[in-house]
Amino acid sequence: MSLTRSDTICVLDIGTSKVACLIGRHDPATGVRLLGAGTAASQGVKHGAVVDLEASEAGIRQAVQKAERAAGVTVHGVIVNAGLRTLSSKHMRVHSQFASGAIEDRNLKRIIDTSLSQQAAPEHAILHALPLNWEVDGENGIRDPRGMYGQRLGVDMHFVTAGIGPLRNLAHCIERCHLSLRGVTVSPYAAAQSVLTQDERDLGVTLIDMGAGLTTASVFRDNQLVHVDAIGVGGRNVTSDIARGLNTPVEAAERIKLLYGSALHGSRDEYEQIPCPPVGAMDELQRVPKARLTAIIRARAEETLELLQKRLYASGLESYSGRQIVLTGGGAKLSGLRELTELVFNKRVRIGTPHGVFGLTDALDAPDYAVATGLLCHAYEQTSEAISGPPDLSGRRYQANRYSGGPVARSVQWLRENF
Repeated sequence: MSLTRSDTICVLDIGTSKVACLIGRHDPATGVRLLGAGTAASQGVKHGAVVDLEASEAGIRQAVQKAERAAGVTVHGVIVNAGLRTLSSKHMRVHSQFASGAIEDRNLKRIIDTSLSQQAAPEHAILHALPLNWEVDGENGIRDPRGMYGQRLGVDMHFVTAGIGPLRNLAHCIERCHLSLRGVTVSPYAAAQSVLTQDERDLGVTLIDMGAGLTTASVFRDNQLVHVDAIGVGGRNVTSDIARGLNTPVEAAERIKLLYGSALHGSRDEYEQIPCPPVGAMDELQRVPKARLTAIIRARAEETLELLQKRLYASGLESYSGRQIVLTGGGAKLSGLRELTELVFNKRVRIGTPHGVFGLTDALDAPDYAVATGLLCHAYEQTSEAISGPPDLSGRRYQANRYSGGPVARSVQWLRENF
């Protein structure tokens, strides 16, 4: 996807609880400027995946139409987020011999194409391909090897992949709205673009995006994305626990969570009584101690954070990611969650709110709009990604780059690429 700074772009954050659409343009004086925004309830999405095409389509159409009216433009293509349980990070080191001389673009392209072909699989789509570290004749830590001299070139690649089935359903839903898919960015990567500082990305930081149906994480070090992960637990699970634990309707449980919910116990929780609407129409209104509500919320929140911590530890990146955690997403607004996260991870934690987009309203300047604003920021950012545009949903695009034929045919192909 090639965007000029004058392009007007539209981004869609399709979540479990809401669909957010932002339309923006790059302003030479102020940077990325918001032209219009629209939101709608999301009814056909579960854990970030489309489960009801008609309901999902209705939410997308409503959000886009609101944003179009506010911006005074008509949208034809969109950039969307991918927040799926199948998000995965994969690392690969590739080396290649080439004719002695200065390294050129063709040498970089060949080794990146080789890594893409080796990583390509029919059941997963590559969403991001990031060269983390180049190596020339055994010397690593090189950001851009072009113009350097050597005979052996290597690269450490970071691939972010997701299950191809949910992505196809997402693309089909976009097409049903008569929109073209211009690009896909994974949710924790997008959120990082709008809430992390440059120092955090350089020194090491873990971003945790807590949505309604999914909790995702991204790890940065040396200003590079080095890991992503996702678990299928979010704010909806907390609401369901409250509804079951207090025997109250789900709608009432959501209101109770927003008004009285906390992940940490208070000194007066045993004495403060919370009204809980009954499930049955003829039942009387009941009151329960706030301590009971807090215990339900803390159990689920602590379980989610500990599960994420174990997965990050298993990846070997917990210490590599530094001493800072940034919480964002709708779940980050829950009282006491920041302090609980500090207890679980034993790291400094702050709540991340969007920045980098001029013209955000008070409603949009909140953690639950980090992904949407990050999509806008990322669309104009100059990155070192090896791929751009919509992902390959056929599973065959990068496999075509593999050397084919017998030894003679492979030798001829190598000579063509190097001389």
